[in-house]
Amino acid sequence: MGRKSLTGIILSLTLLSRAYGSCPSPQEASVILSRLTGTVVAAVEVKPLPQFNACKVKTESGDTFFISADRKLVIEGILLKVPQVVIEEKDREKLIKRALFKVGKGEPLIVLTNPLCRACSENREKIEELSERFTLIFVPVGFEGEEFEAAVDAYCRKKSAEEFFKAEKPLKVCDWGKLRVWSSQDVLKKYGITATPTFILPDGRALVGIEELLRSLK
Repeated sequence: MGRKSLTGIILSLTLLSRAYGSCPSPQEASVILSRLTGTVVAAVEVKPLPQFNACKVKTESGDTFFISADRKLVIEGILLKVPQVVIEEKDREKLIKRALFKVGKGEPLIVLTNPLCRACSENREKIEELSERFTLIFVPVGFEGEEFEAAVDAYCRKKSAEEFFKAEKPLKVCDWGKLRVWSSQDVLKKYGITATPTFILPDGRALVGIEELLRSLK
């Protein structure tokens, strides 16, 4: 093979790599899908989906496949976007009435958590920084086991912001505290919220996890 021919092949491969990034070219996608299905499949279009670390492939027959960037997984069909959970204003008001304490200044940001929330303890500084932008409204909730009891304990001891993430054993479980946690959780469960920490923005959007919250605020 001559030097010009080899240079042409290298140049073509380089252009394909730039065009499709980490995705396979239509030719490579055709080979992958044909091998998987046991029939001849002709891919006509490949588009990257960076949010899923995958590539969308359309075939000549009109079918749609999704190939992972590492070429190890294939999904047939369509990807459906999960709708954003939005808490109605009347329910946000119910939660705010159950607040244990508030810190900061600015628009209200409801923080649903408990003293045993590991992710909250590990990201305490990030949560505290939010108080420079929002009024953080802490509502103790816990959906199972000790986390539920820790949320109740926070009410029973009437914990302050400085004491909140310091769990004292044995946990104090009073009827008054249980009723407050139960009433908050009744509101949340109808929205499918069963995890902490969950943050409710002023517009009602509910975001699970500190990282998801920070991404939405960028």
